[in-house]
Formats: sequence, structure tokens, C-alpha cells
Amino acid sequence: MTGWRRGVVWAVAIAAGLACVGLALLLWLKDLGTAGTVAGLAADTVTLVMTVFAVRALVLQSGQTTSQAIASGAGSVATGGGIGRAVTGNNNQVSGGVPTPPPGSPVPGGRAEASGTRSVSAGGSVGEAITGDGNST
Repeated sequence: MTGWRRGVVWAVAIAAGLACVGLALLLWLKDLGTAGTVAGLAADTVTLVMTVFAVRALVLQSGQTTSQAIASGAGSVATGGGIGRAVTGNNNQVSGGVPTPPPGSPVPGGRAEASGTRSVSAGGSVGEAITGDGNST
């Protein structure tokens, strides 16, 4: 947890503790009307603060992209989505159109990582992957 977040957590904990002590003191003095008003105000304030935090989290989450692809070896292919056809290697002969993903294939998942030579990786589906040398399809 970062420094400022830890500070916010401590500030909220201290404020909550003080509020509990204050409400207990009001109840002990038998001032139930004031205690009820203060408790209602505290509940409304907490609800408002939590709503702001929830909206902020949703906005930050929607701004993030789920797609991240990393390819490192010679001829490696990586994508966060789907791949229709990936051809790596030398002297490959490919004919025909690019295959389409099968129906009912999963939605692209995002992160993909291909590391070795001529590796193929996808966050979604792969229609066709041809690796090696001298292949013909």
C-alpha cells in the first residue's frame, strides 16, 4: 500500500473511532435526540464518501485497456485479441483466405505472451498458426 493510501486509511480509522467515542458519550449523557441526529449525519456522510469512491473506481476501471501483447523470439507473434492466421518461418506457401474463428469462440481475453522462436500466442482464438520452414497449405 502506498504512503498516501496508508495515511487515508489511518485518517478514516481515527475519524471513525472518534465518532464512536462521541456517540457513546452522547448516549451516556442520555441526549438521545442529538445522538440520533449525529448518527444520521455520520451515516449520510459515509454513504456519500463511499459513493464517490465507487464512481471513481468505475471510471478508472473503464479507462484501463485489457489488451497487452508481448512477443520476444525471432518470428514470434502475440496479440491481445484473436488471430486469423499467423505464418512464421522461411519458404512457407499459403493459399486461400484467412480462416475465421469458429463460432462460439471466447471473447478476446487481453493478455498474451509468446516467448520462443516462432511462438504464437493470442488472448482470443487462433484460426490458423503455421510455424517452421517450407510449409505449404
